[in-house]
Amino acid sequence: MLDENKAHYVSVTGIVIKDGKFLITKWSANEKAFPSLWTVPGGKLEKEDYIKRPADTSAGQWYNICEDIVRREVLEETGIKIRNIKYLASLVFIRPDGIPVVVISLYGDYAGGEVKLSEESIDYAWVNLEEAMDYKMIDGIFEELEMLDKVLKGSKVVEWGEKINKDELLTEKIRKYVEDECKKPESKYGYECFESHFIPTVKYAKLLAERLNANAEIVELAAWLHDIGSIIYGRENHHITWSKVADKKLNELGYEKEKIERVKECIFAHRGSKYIERKSIEAQIIAEADAINYFDDIGNLIWVVAHYEKKDKKEALCSVKDKVINSFEKLSDSAKEIVRPKFEAAMLLLN
Repeated sequence: MLDENKAHYVSVTGIVIKDGKFLITKWSANEKAFPSLWTVPGGKLEKEDYIKRPADTSAGQWYNICEDIVRREVLEETGIKIRNIKYLASLVFIRPDGIPVVVISLYGDYAGGEVKLSEESIDYAWVNLEEAMDYKMIDGIFEELEMLDKVLKGSKVVEWGEKINKDELLTEKIRKYVEDECKKPESKYGYECFESHFIPTVKYAKLLAERLNANAEIVELAAWLHDIGSIIYGRENHHITWSKVADKKLNELGYEKEKIERVKECIFAHRGSKYIERKSIEAQIIAEADAINYFDDIGNLIWVVAHYEKKDKKEALCSVKDKVINSFEKLSDSAKEIVRPKFEAAMLLLN
């Protein structure tokens, strides 16, 4: 007699990898389980999957059944062939009818074919981990993609709970967004600004956050976003224009409301030429990182001022010298300690 406590369905899923991207599919609205959500191909183990085939041992055992199932299910559901199949994770859930299901998650390489969806799916996409954040998936699927992404980047297979912090991916999206804005032809200061200003500002902001025990996540996001208002709209009131745009962009990416307000406060209070009260250590760090990055490449700063602000050589030198002196004088002792040798070198050059 079958023991109900030991009776389970067994399902196998397969993540297909092609050119560093993963194949995901969207279930139709008519599916009983997880309608209209994104997932990966898979299906149930049935007795027919092995009983008619010769056993692999004299004891009547069949090997590689899960691998055979995932090959079949991926082909049936997507028209794609898969190879080099490996284990990733396993889970159990209980269906609405009370039957428990064991799911074995596998992954493998694309081996050929064009995507042709079965009736149970209505859409598909090839996505990297960053792009996968934009899709509403069945719980756990994104975490499996995180695990696999780690494996593909050289890490060992980890257990499901050892996940990548999603905020790290959001920070990468923001970095790319800022870089893309700087690359646009209409960018007010060109791509040079990304390399000569944004990157060093983030570097110093992270360094100060570590020294001063500040919130590294808030600091890094604010550092990437602090001056993009200048790139899009120009310098006038850029601390205001971009704090508004930051609110919209971070909301689009699903960032927490309370954290958005903290990032916006850092951006609003960072401008050195305006006296704005800095209510948090993170806001102070952004203001100081924005100031001290000027010392990294004085020559490029002179060129940027001359080229984009339409100043002659003498005017550009005077403008940069005033900016460097004013920036240094407003720094805290911790920030001055970091940048003093470069400040002194800049003064020798500018004098």
